[in-house]
Amino acid sequence: MGKMKKPLTEILRPENCSEIIGQEHLCGEKGVLKGILESGNLISFILWGDPGTGKTSIIEIFLKKIKSKVFKTTGSTFSAKEVKKFCDEAEKLFNFNGENSVVFVDEIHRLNKSQQDIFLPYVERGTIILLGATTENPSFEINKALLSRVKVFTLNVLSKDNVFTILDKALHFLEKEFQLEFEDGIKEFLYSVNGADVRSSLNSLDLIAKRGMKGLIKIEQVREFLSENKAFYDKNGEYHYNIISAFHKSIRNSDVDSSLYWLARMLVAGEDRKYILRRMLRIAAEDIGLADPTALSITLNSFKAFEIVGEPEGDIFLFYSTVYLAFAPKSNSLYTAEKKAKKVAKETSSLQVPLHLRNPETGLMKDEGYGKGYLYAHDYKEKTTAMKTLPEEIKNLRIFIPESIGFEKEILRRYEYWRKLKENLSNY
Repeated sequence: MGKMKKPLTEILRPENCSEIIGQEHLCGEKGVLKGILESGNLISFILWGDPGTGKTSIIEIFLKKIKSKVFKTTGSTFSAKEVKKFCDEAEKLFNFNGENSVVFVDEIHRLNKSQQDIFLPYVERGTIILLGATTENPSFEINKALLSRVKVFTLNVLSKDNVFTILDKALHFLEKEFQLEFEDGIKEFLYSVNGADVRSSLNSLDLIAKRGMKGLIKIEQVREFLSENKAFYDKNGEYHYNIISAFHKSIRNSDVDSSLYWLARMLVAGEDRKYILRRMLRIAAEDIGLADPTALSITLNSFKAFEIVGEPEGDIFLFYSTVYLAFAPKSNSLYTAEKKAKKVAKETSSLQVPLHLRNPETGLMKDEGYGKGYLYAHDYKEKTTAMKTLPEEIKNLRIFIPESIGFEKEILRRYEYWRKLKENLSNY
């Protein structure tokens, strides 16, 4: 029986572009990265993709094919002093013979703004070629100045077939080199645990070999020493924003089953329950609004109930509110009014408050006309007056437009009642 001298991920790492699985748009016959590699005209680029999609493998293929000086680092071990020293030396080399040098930064999203800024002048002058890999959206994590000077290539999430192709190679290797056998369904089990993160599945198989397990390896044996099924989720990253977005939009679309699914995805991944509840409060106002005022009350009560009960028993209150919000009548009239009011307020911030609406706090103010002509609504039978309460320049502004749905039908009826009443009063 052999001894594993290198990690299984390294043993199975692709040697050329044609061996990259699932990224044909980049590494296939007509793939853009393959074309760049074959042309020899390197450009600075960042690979963006989920864990285990092949980012490091693609970069390593590039680094093996080029003859330039290379400096490798990671976002977690980044040394500004060392990188600056390499870049300065690279600039001297470039000025001497026109040769580019290469810097590869894995987990480049971990670099702060000042660390990213180190690369700017060198990339701009062509002194260095910057290669990066990240699991996070570069639009949020990379400085705009640096982002404008590099190309971003997005890697596909590996399909189930892609993952099984790679696992077949790994299982064949272990069966041949370690005389191991695997129970039927091992690939399905690993996929259920790690999903498209094939690196984690390979690390699991690597652990099996290094533990000295022999003969037929059963799924239950593997389950015993592997960590509990992990949710593919990053509370500070792309998945965090994507899944809360899917949750919000499912409720907005009145799709209760998908709303509950995305909620459960967040809960089993350990998402902050109060973060979800805060978003639900927003949904109750933004997407339901006055079409069902009870939605806000129920969500608030769920928030309070969760705080009293805590996890995990309190999770039921999030499901409670999610179902109610999904089935509630929908109206975004309140949200539309919010946006319009803020927009108009910014555009007309110089308009003065009409004198009759100002409080005459002092004698001087009264002499200046503050409060003159103000009509106190409670003094009138109709409980309203024809008095204008907007600046003259925007006296006919209409911001809130109710919809004829749910309780908002009643709001619309009231809106029309007061509007017509004021019109009649103005005709006196």
